[in-house]
Amino acid sequence: MTTMLKASYYYLCPRPMGGWILHKEGCVNLSKNDKRIFIGSLYTRQQALAVAKVHHANAMLCNACLSTFICPTSSSTAIKTARAATPTRHTPRH
Repeated sequence: MTTMLKASYYYLCPRPMGGWILHKEGCVNLSKNDKRIFIGSLYTRQQALAVAKVHHANAMLCNACLSTFICPTSSSTAIKTARAATPTRHTPRH
């Protein structure tokens, strides 16, 4: 059985100091002003950021709703281990 990702609505909002912030629908920081831009119904934050950067190259992820520690569709490389991995031998020694 395969698990289907659920699409979410993504918006770009202008930052007061310039640039744009990408938000997922339901974010506490998503402003309701008419300057926000709906960029589409997308499946992952990486997909949404790629679409956002087509329109605004300086777009950034929102720390509240698209943080690598909160967003379940974040990259698996986002959370680093505390120490380096120890190699394991999988073949018998001769």
